[in-house]
Amino acid sequence: MLEVVTGAWSIASAIRRLRRRLAGLPVRGVSITWHGGGAVRGDIVWLREEGFWWRHDNLRHPGRHSLMFGHAPQIPSLSESATCEINLPARGADRRLAGALVRDDTGDLYLAHSGKIGGGRTGRHRQAFRAFLAGAPWRAVRWPDGRHGELLLIAPIEGPRLVRQIGRFVQAVHRYKQQDGDDDALPLPAAWVAPQDAGLVDLEPPEAACDRGLLLDALGEALVRHGLAGNAPPLFAADGHDRRVIELVTETSAAALEHRLGRLLLRNAQAGAAAQPVLVVPDAAAATLAALSQHGVTLVRYRWRGARPVFVGLEAALG
Repeated sequence: MLEVVTGAWSIASAIRRLRRRLAGLPVRGVSITWHGGGAVRGDIVWLREEGFWWRHDNLRHPGRHSLMFGHAPQIPSLSESATCEINLPARGADRRLAGALVRDDTGDLYLAHSGKIGGGRTGRHRQAFRAFLAGAPWRAVRWPDGRHGELLLIAPIEGPRLVRQIGRFVQAVHRYKQQDGDDDALPLPAAWVAPQDAGLVDLEPPEAACDRGLLLDALGEALVRHGLAGNAPPLFAADGHDRRVIELVTETSAAALEHRLGRLLLRNAQAGAAAQPVLVVPDAAAATLAALSQHGVTLVRYRWRGARPVFVGLEAALG
């Protein structure tokens, strides 16, 4: 189980790492407002490719690291409104703060969030935000007093896709606050984020769980390019009588592969004889599963190029 990190040195070290990795274009003297009527003037950093700005402030509230983020597809103006905050205590644990730093069994650190989002429409609360995010990686955590809770994993601090994962979270919060009142809406343009089966959560390491959303985004974009409609769960592409049921694998363990493949075959059978099962797997698992093509399963491989997945065989599978 993930543990909430409380040590001042570990938290400060993670903040320093975040500041280095979130390098971008500095914008000076910005007037920033946020939910609740607060305001501050200061410098922010804009990450153009991911479309968000951020600011770290350890003086506004003594005893905490204030991390403020804003949705910004264009260069920020001198007056900006914060989209969300991921504040961390300087030491110890504070459930009143939305942010947290957690550690997995291998010692890797993750930026996490409680799901408490201010500034939404009337009646918004943590449960509504969780429903909105659907298949996001919510994980059980243990607090230092021994109590258990659940937090949303945003990104591994040392992960290669940290900037893009934080940007995806900021985009999700922005869309959540902009929605028209549908609690079941999804945060991305396409509704391909399938709810996680309870049995699959434990099979997917935290780092792989943080990657799942980026992979689903890319798959959704591919469906759009092919004029296909998508529904969840799992990924389902329909074009007239031509249907595909798509399952995504992020973990290469035998248990995870068996579970995902079994779910794909079961739901493909439920979809009818005209459906075509497609299994999307990491390059490392492709050799193990190559024989699936002899049993009617189309195999699509992927690898990472920076923070974006590159698929091999996807266009043919959807064409």
